[in-house]
Amino acid sequence: MRSFFLLLGIFLAVALAGCTSLKSDDNAQSYYQYNQELPLSVGNYWTYRVTRYEGFNPNDMMTATSMITDTIIGIEVKEEFFIATVQSVQSEEVLVEVRGKYPVANALRTATTTNYWLIVDGNRVLRQDDRLDLSDLQTRVLVEFVFPVILNSEWSIFNAKDAPLNRKVASIGSITVPAGEFTDCFFLETGAFAGTTIEDWFCPGIGLVWNNSEHHGTPYGGRTELVSYRVK
Repeated sequence: MRSFFLLLGIFLAVALAGCTSLKSDDNAQSYYQYNQELPLSVGNYWTYRVTRYEGFNPNDMMTATSMITDTIIGIEVKEEFFIATVQSVQSEEVLVEVRGKYPVANALRTATTTNYWLIVDGNRVLRQDDRLDLSDLQTRVLVEFVFPVILNSEWSIFNAKDAPLNRKVASIGSITVPAGEFTDCFFLETGAFAGTTIEDWFCPGIGLVWNNSEHHGTPYGGRTELVSYRVK
């Protein structure tokens, strides 16, 4: 009898583990309706070349470059949210140019590996950094996309209640980056916050292919261009 209950316990544990795996992997994709616009599947990756600049003024500044590869390493359904875990691997920065006496030795970034999470909330894709915390989807997330992405649509990149609209799909066109030429893409403009404006090219079925951020004041910002990718 004792052996029977032991075997029953093992059977139930295996069965429950199988159900959890099914919900986390095989069946999780059915919770996500926008894969044709932003493909979020395990194994998808995007490699970008990042050119960053910072300085005290136009005569005392530096420019550096690095590579970033973002890979989806897991998907799951948690509290009815579809969640993609993205591992972001950034190489050590390489100096491109230095002007004046800017202290380069303390400015170049070392190689890092971090995770961030894309949380699908209805027709919105939220981004959360540092750690996954579904209890705070107000102050600790940015609203990356609102689907469907259409010309002249607007939303706030902040998820706080009554946050002003500051992100707009401004135009549709073509963009050429190291990964190739892409057509029928959307140009997104994000209004200034903390003195910085952001521009993006988003291509349905691929994802983000180009980004530019610029601080209006002290030189600080950079450009991100898609170099290679794999999407399912």
